Amino acid sequence: MIVWALLTSVGINLGLCLLFFTLYSVLRKQPSNLEVYAPRLVAAKEGSEQKNGFNFERLLPTAGWVKRAWQPSEDELLSVSSLDAVVFIRIFIFSLRVFGFAGIVGVLILLPINYLGNQLDVDFDFSDLPNKSLDSFSISNVNDGSKCGVVCYLLHYEYGYISSKRYAHYYSSKPQPHQFTILVRGIPVSSGSSCSETVERFFTEYYPSTYLSHAVVRRTNELQRLTSDAEKLYRRLVHLKSETKPQQRSRRDGFCGLFGRKVDVLDQYGKKLENLEDNVRMEQLSVAGKASFFIAYVVTSGWTSLLSSELFRLLPLISSIIKRPFSGKDDDEFEVPSIPYHSDIPKVLFFGLLGITYFFLAPLILPFLLVYCCLGYIIYRNQLLNVYAPKYETGGRFWPTVHNSTIFSLVLMHVIAIGIFGLKKLSLASSLTVPLPILTLLFNEYCRKRFLPIFKDYPVECLIKKDREDQNDPTIAVFYDKLRTAYKDPALMPKRHPRSTDDHNSPLLQAGV
Repeated sequence: MIVWALLTSVGINLGLCLLFFTLYSVLRKQPSNLEVYAPRLVAAKEGSEQKNGFNFERLLPTAGWVKRAWQPSEDELLSVSSLDAVVFIRIFIFSLRVFGFAGIVGVLILLPINYLGNQLDVDFDFSDLPNKSLDSFSISNVNDGSKCGVVCYLLHYEYGYISSKRYAHYYSSKPQPHQFTILVRGIPVSSGSSCSETVERFFTEYYPSTYLSHAVVRRTNELQRLTSDAEKLYRRLVHLKSETKPQQRSRRDGFCGLFGRKVDVLDQYGKKLENLEDNVRMEQLSVAGKASFFIAYVVTSGWTSLLSSELFRLLPLISSIIKRPFSGKDDDEFEVPSIPYHSDIPKVLFFGLLGITYFFLAPLILPFLLVYCCLGYIIYRNQLLNVYAPKYETGGRFWPTVHNSTIFSLVLMHVIAIGIFGLKKLSLASSLTVPLPILTLLFNEYCRKRFLPIFKDYPVECLIKKDREDQNDPTIAVFYDKLRTAYKDPALMPKRHPRSTDDHNSPLLQAGV
């Protein structure tokens, strides 16, 4: 790919990004789109005041949301979201620091060295720069160091910082049922007694001071399905009874419920991450020549996809527009979405893999990755504040995965460097690079022993300190009462619905006189 082709691709995608940015700035102000762009405000009933009359200002694109997404501190983000959200944003902060340093070194030092080489017999002529091949800016053009130390330092800093956040979050959090619960499997049941009686007798006899209650968990998949169907049917009947026009009562059975096809995003991106990682491993010796493809990939799947799918929320917007004529004003099935960490984290880590691997091979990719990280930082902060609600909390336990991915990227970079230097007959440079992957793996082993246990279990002293604080909590007795039923199977819980007092509560068939 020559330079002008890359510039054309960048220009097209930049135009698309500006288009999505402008449309988002306008559509997010429309009251009818609140459930798409601010479902957290809708759930909290904070967006109802925006549904008053016509306002010309709503038709003007503004960037005020960027400032509102930037302003909240990390503690404020933690208070309205979760520690998982804070750790997820720390991935972008870590990437910005790494690629910021790498960009300075790569663009100001490595890029000129690559371009001034004559391995590809390219004439040194700036006037013909748009027609140059991108290989002229890669290590392929070099005749014949590492940022490893900086990355390891930042990894160590982030690991320690997030570990301290986990401690602080644990001390400030309320007691949770899972902290007082154990799972026991394969219980031997004696004749003449049930499983529940066996468990009760055993723990009462051997653990009288710590045993509170138990719940027997059975396989109730079919019962759960029937219960779920009954709940949906109940909500639908309540909704239909509230309608005033009989012709509108069958609208939920229209084509809208069957429209489109569901796609597993995790599988989709997993395949891409696997159709790309295999290429990196299997085609090292030609890896520098792939830089143009990955630069275009960062621009299209990074910039444009981030704005269209994440910020603009194209699919939820289309779904909302289609369902709007067929849904009532009060939708009982509205639910605030949760952020899909399982698909978003691998995407971010893959871009980190590209940045670290191509640091010295093709430094031209670094500015594009920096733009992606800046966009991701702002956009995901906005989404976490307005769109996504925490569905569960792990306390940032996925950070070791981020750490291991970065270590893998560093080792891969070193292996590629050894191979490239060997091909270019730079025996001294290749020999000096050999210790780097060994040192990186030793650093990883140190971090694994130093920080990883914190992300699996809390130390005994932390647990004891937390127990003593909980004992002085006046609400702990209420928590113990709720703990007894915390893990009861929902399918076995009684369902209570308020009885309607309107005329729709009459039987369908009247008894004869």
